[in-house]
Amino acid sequence: MNMPEKKVLELDDIDKRIITLLQEDGRMQDVDIARKVGISDDTSKRRRKRLEDTGYLKVRAMLNPWKFGFTSVYFFGITLVPGADVRHVAKKLSKIDDFFFVSLSLGPTHSIVATARAKDQLKLNNLVEELRQWLEIERVDVNIIYEVTKSGYNSIPEDQL
Repeated sequence: MNMPEKKVLELDDIDKRIITLLQEDGRMQDVDIARKVGISDDTSKRRRKRLEDTGYLKVRAMLNPWKFGFTSVYFFGITLVPGADVRHVAKKLSKIDDFFFVSLSLGPTHSIVATARAKDQLKLNNLVEELRQWLEIERVDVNIIYEVTKSGYNSIPEDQL
């Protein structure tokens, strides 16, 4: 994931514990973090802010797309024609609101991996037909994600921080 360059910190055990607690509950108050880590409220607040300001963490809401009527999530493997500018195509895909994840990939079959959600099959069909008209795209493979058994792309265990 491309992130703006930020100051690099030497994370100590306290920083790692704060990150782990916020991964478990992003709404945890500084006073609760302080109590669990064994530091003062002010230290907790200062360290959390420093971790946010330097780009180590960002606390945000995670929505459940099914509650909003998005009945399916679709995983796209997009193969480009030889010589196509993969970054240019990825930027074009990123501008389409239906895609919430777009990445460049290495491998024998795809140049771009993208994920979209839709409220119905017609929306998916329209999206695929639009992509098939792009001159840079050779092939579009679509997989329907019908159940998620693990999701932790943005989570890192404390011992790996």
